[in-house]
Amino acid sequence: MHRYLPCFAGATDAFRKLRGKCGRCSNDGTVADMPAETLIVGGGPAGLAAAKFLADAGRPSRIIEKRAILGGKLSSWRDRDGDWLETGLHAFFGGYTSVHALLTEVGIADRILWQPHTLTWGLPPHFSPRWNGAAVFEEFHFVDMPAPLNGIGAVLSARYIFNAVEKLLFATGTLPILFRDHRYAERQDDLTYAEWHRKRGMTEHMLRTFFAPMALALNFTSVDEISAEALLRVMAYFASSKEASRAGFLDGPPSERLIAPLAEHVRARGVTIDVDAPAAELLFSGERCTGVRTRDGRAFAADNVILAAPVHDAAKLLPPAMLQHPSVHGVAKLESSPVINGHFWFDRVISPYTNLMFSPGTSLPVHADLGQASGGYGWQRGSFLEACIAPADDLIAQDDEAVIERVLTDMRSLYPLATREHLVKAKLVRVPKSVYRAKPGAERLRPGARTPAPNLFLAGCYTNHGFPASIEGAVRSARVAVDALLASR
Repeated sequence: MHRYLPCFAGATDAFRKLRGKCGRCSNDGTVADMPAETLIVGGGPAGLAAAKFLADAGRPSRIIEKRAILGGKLSSWRDRDGDWLETGLHAFFGGYTSVHALLTEVGIADRILWQPHTLTWGLPPHFSPRWNGAAVFEEFHFVDMPAPLNGIGAVLSARYIFNAVEKLLFATGTLPILFRDHRYAERQDDLTYAEWHRKRGMTEHMLRTFFAPMALALNFTSVDEISAEALLRVMAYFASSKEASRAGFLDGPPSERLIAPLAEHVRARGVTIDVDAPAAELLFSGERCTGVRTRDGRAFAADNVILAAPVHDAAKLLPPAMLQHPSVHGVAKLESSPVINGHFWFDRVISPYTNLMFSPGTSLPVHADLGQASGGYGWQRGSFLEACIAPADDLIAQDDEAVIERVLTDMRSLYPLATREHLVKAKLVRVPKSVYRAKPGAERLRPGARTPAPNLFLAGCYTNHGFPASIEGAVRSARVAVDALLASR
């Protein structure tokens, strides 16, 4: 049997002593508390969902989170003015079955404010010269028919983006996906979406206007770099049921409306949560993971460990020898996409739309006016527009003013009232390493829940749970990891 790390003698001795007595939390560099049956590293959606699923099975657990706040990619907090900032713009789709089941069980399903079953594209003048220099807004209204006919009806009713020939090309080009052939999508992982699109005979205009902002919304990656499988898989899920593509927003910031009640739910079922506890290393005795040591020297002992950290953190924590194993080697090879989440407060309403917006050819390819769509952000004076600024590979190193000015310029091309005079303030949240970058070949690198260590499991939206990186993917990954843990017992 392989040994992935040498035995940590001091930590192991401390663990043995702890098994015979009860201790309180300590910062003396030895032990933190009684050994947990399962220690969950990461207090984001995957970690919290894993704790919930374990509690449902009657299994106690403990969460350690590196930051002072929970939520991971769903985290939010107030700025000095009391206004809300978020790690990212989050829409909840009807196809997020695992998320909706979780919210229902926690009792907060009514906090999703469903928007009309319409997806809206805003094309700025410089991107739509055929429309006489004016911004054009295309609303794809899903018709009252079973999937995928409801989506086909939405495309056929389009007035601006697609002409008659392009509508026919869309229907024939995406036929394998519209009828939910997931195996077909998996076979396209060696191609970029742009390459696949052209092979199917669809036009460059369709690629740049319709599909480009979808790719950026999904993975912050352009159609010229994203795996065809990643985008096709999303399209297949959207075509899987009548309401799958309908979008909704939380009725307020996720920290208050989703993360806090989920944390309270698991605490009430015996789960301990420690914040400000950044994991520094996994502890091993032979092949078994015996716990985690944090950066301040505390050691958390456990019978099982679920590593529910982002892929770049997982790559740092898993032992180098283990990362060579075929089951998890992809963790070290997956790259992360950078993204900037922009927050723009205006003294008046600048947009007539409350739904999720897609805008090709701009620096805000997906955005929403949460001031109107949600109402729970405490901004009643006008629009509170939150924007995913992507691709951010070049923008991430630029100063705030340069990025804000670029976004405002693009925003004004869509919404003429989005001027400096009406802007109250703007703030950016930079995430240099967000979701894994779904380049060609990346889907095959996504690891499963099991690792070579029999009691160490992986969770997170980057793992291979059959769904793209998303809130839904995080919850699904938690279910897979917990099922694997329970089966291993």
